Amino acid sequence: MPIILDKIDTAILKSLLKDGRKSFRQISRETGITTPTVKARYDRLVNIGFIKGVVPFFDFNKVDNNNDIIQIQNSNESSLKNHDTAFENDIDTIKKKIKAGLAIHLVCDFCEGPIYDKPKVLKFADFERFFCCNSCKMGYSEKYRGRIE
Repeated sequence: MPIILDKIDTAILKSLLKDGRKSFRQISRETGITTPTVKARYDRLVNIGFIKGVVPFFDFNKVDNNNDIIQIQNSNESSLKNHDTAFENDIDTIKKKIKAGLAIHLVCDFCEGPIYDKPKVLKFADFERFFCCNSCKMGYSEKYRGRIE
């Protein structure tokens, strides 16, 4: 059973696309969603594997006296500009694809099979793990008992 993104999830994702360095409080102010809700939704999107990480985008034009960077810029000036434009186009494309109702398919964290029904959830520390059945949940608990406790 896939998890369906709602307006809250999409608002958080679009806010992060504008600037991935934002704090949960900044996202909260921008979207009108409470800070604990923003954190909980972000954590859920990370735990289900939809958000793999937040990646920095560097502006190497700001680098001074670095011969390696200068050589790359001189040899690939047009390709660097094309890369910047491509990156901006990718973000615009992603923004268009993130909509309420987007279905995210879950995979069992133990057997790696698809989860068709409501997932069985194991919560520990700040993590949630999702399973297709109780036997996978128990198998995971047995295998990683030392890390979970």
